[in-house]
Amino acid sequence: VRSRPFPLTAGRPQALGPEQDSVCVSWELRGSQGRWSRRGCARLGGDSRSSVCACSHFSTFAVLTALRPLPASRALALVSRVGLSLSLLCLLLAIATFVLCRPPAGLGVTLHLHLSLCLFA
Repeated sequence: VRSRPFPLTAGRPQALGPEQDSVCVSWELRGSQGRWSRRGCARLGGDSRSSVCACSHFSTFAVLTALRPLPASRALALVSRVGLSLSLLCLLLAIATFVLCRPPAGLGVTLHLHLSLCLFA
């Protein structure tokens, strides 16, 4: 059964600046973990002092505001890709070392091998 979205109005103590933006979110619980999610909520409008949101479910709601624009950084993306590649290469070498150079039956080596496999995955 789909429910119709219902409007919510949230005010803020300080007016938003020209470069600032706000997003309507609700708290989504998954197991014992939770996070803010845009699923089921949309910002319909408002002004610099309030936001009007439409949500299709009952939950804990919030309006998140970016205090300054968050530009996409090519340098950060490059560093992340290089770091991830090097990490995977080192984990692969560690896995190969644990598999090919096995000392006499040791629980420590098995634990390190499984840890490396989990991190690689």
